[in-house]
Amino acid sequence: MKRILFIALAISILFVANTSAKEKASAEATNAVATVSTKSLSGMVLDKLTSESLAGAVITVNGQKVYSDLDGNFTLTNICDGKCEIKVSLISYKDQTLEVDTRDLKSLKINLSQQ
Repeated sequence: MKRILFIALAISILFVANTSAKEKASAEATNAVATVSTKSLSGMVLDKLTSESLAGAVITVNGQKVYSDLDGNFTLTNICDGKCEIKVSLISYKDQTLEVDTRDLKSLKINLSQQ
């Protein structure tokens, strides 16, 4: 009888220890996911002389390419945290390359000059 009680007690302790370890691992995984952040940057592309919005401009950063909408607006997601090089181009306008610090900047206004 003592052997059965001892075995039951040992199994109970192992079960509780295993459950506790799984909960701890799950909490650590949740914390790891919570610390991941995605950096985004929004902006507008305008004609330098007329200040009209420019639709269809190509904005490229870190191999990611987006286009400005009909109002000249764009949003870049998952960009680097720090200094990034952004290239903007549009037919009949001079290409423009900007270096921006994404830590300080949330919105960007880009003025393109005609060729």
